[in-house]
Amino acid sequence: MNDSNYYDYVIVGAGTAGCVVANRLSADPGVRVLLLEAGGGDGNRWLHIPIGYARVFGKPEFNWIYQVQPEPQLNNRAGPFYQGKVIGGSSAVNGMIYLRGQREDFDHWVRLGCSGWDYDTVLRCYLRSEDQRSRAAGTYHAVGGPLAVSDPAEPHRVVDAFIDAAGQAGIPRNPDFNGATQEGAGYYQTMTRNGRRCSAAMAFIHPVKHRSNLAVMTGARVEKVLFDGKNADRVAVVVDGQRLTMHARREVIVCGGAFASPLLLQASGVGPGALLQSQGVAVVHDAPDVGRNLQNHFNPWISYRCKQPVTFNDQMATRWGRMQLVLQYALRRRGFMALGPVYGGALCRTALSPDRPDVHIHFFLFGTERVKPALLPFSAVMATVCQLRPESRGTVEIGGPDLVKDAKIRFNFMSTELDRQTVAAGMAKVRDLMHRPALQSYIGDELDAYPDVSTDEELKNYTGEVRGTAHHIAGTCRMGIDAQAVLDPQLRVRGVGRLRVVDNSIMPTLLSADTAAPAVMIGERASDFIIADAR
Repeated sequence: MNDSNYYDYVIVGAGTAGCVVANRLSADPGVRVLLLEAGGGDGNRWLHIPIGYARVFGKPEFNWIYQVQPEPQLNNRAGPFYQGKVIGGSSAVNGMIYLRGQREDFDHWVRLGCSGWDYDTVLRCYLRSEDQRSRAAGTYHAVGGPLAVSDPAEPHRVVDAFIDAAGQAGIPRNPDFNGATQEGAGYYQTMTRNGRRCSAAMAFIHPVKHRSNLAVMTGARVEKVLFDGKNADRVAVVVDGQRLTMHARREVIVCGGAFASPLLLQASGVGPGALLQSQGVAVVHDAPDVGRNLQNHFNPWISYRCKQPVTFNDQMATRWGRMQLVLQYALRRRGFMALGPVYGGALCRTALSPDRPDVHIHFFLFGTERVKPALLPFSAVMATVCQLRPESRGTVEIGGPDLVKDAKIRFNFMSTELDRQTVAAGMAKVRDLMHRPALQSYIGDELDAYPDVSTDEELKNYTGEVRGTAHHIAGTCRMGIDAQAVLDPQLRVRGVGRLRVVDNSIMPTLLSADTAAPAVMIGERASDFIIADAR
């Protein structure tokens, strides 16, 4: 027996939630924890500079590149979908927005049978992680946690004008999207500090990597979870071309995200029996909902030419402008390089949701070409229309031995009437905002130049032409108490033992927010469950 390959907990995936769990479990010096990450380390400087998002997102060195199946409601558009491939996972390559979700989202989970996930409980988990030094500790904010959360260091006059325009349209100013209400227009809090990204790895792993009971392995690709009967007790992993077996005395904890987690479960024999048999996988437990219930925020882009040179496009257009950006950042940690891709927006209601926001407008201080992320050669801004609570559901299925390249992913975007109507209503709100007096000195022509979108056919044509997805995937290993739920509310895989899933795949319904902060909270909540079960 090689004792070095035996741990109490084996965590598969050093993404956002996986880093949190590794930190919290290894705080007990009496347990041995192994954290496995298929991607590499986070030494590249662009992973830590906020505007470096544009340099690393979508690059194969830092991202898994999944291919999404053609979307019938989007003119059969197919294409790549990116997930973080580095320690810290997508928190190392995302837009850094820190949003928790609406109280009603979590209370809805409880009504579905997920006890222990009410808003007041999960808020305590959010606060446990948070170090929000720009705000006083109180009901909705905390200081002293590992995760840096900050307000923008400086405002921007066009974002201020956007917020004023929202007020003119009846959308209230909101100085704190993570306060008592999410509704309104304002600046985002971000997972940053002093002009530096704070990924989950920077927050939860790097400060504790000296712990002798915590082992972190990068470049370690797990092929499957292995079972002793119905109990998970080890994983098969490839490191530097060598196949190894890592044993878990207590639990295997899968933290791969809403694509990788269901794919790994399926490859390990836990999933829809007919699918597994068609792929030559021996069925350990027939779990039909593994890989189902896929959700994402659909959000088409609308771009506008600016009347003044006030955006990131302008500074990037000339050598002197680029030099100014570098100097601002190097000397003061200020300017566009210290900001994420978007740092202002609005959460608002349409007529389809009179009680709480159902549309999220992200306001970008740059503009790109319609079908590729190349900066336009003139001043421009963009707004995305993010439908917060989509009804459309998709699937994730293994399609061959390579869990990334062979995966079959279908979002089924815009497949319900409510989704189509909500997106159309959100697009109308953007157009209304952009023509309000507060923005008239800045905003010029709409670059996409589409007519009003009102019919299904017009909407289909529009969304089939533009980029239209957030990277907010969830739901594919949902928790619940019904017969088809993949996990119980403590995130244990039903039908087998000693196996848990901890990431955004556990959501029964997608939250009304960007999903980075919720992944941290899920890691915190899962740690509570795991530690309690070990007592």
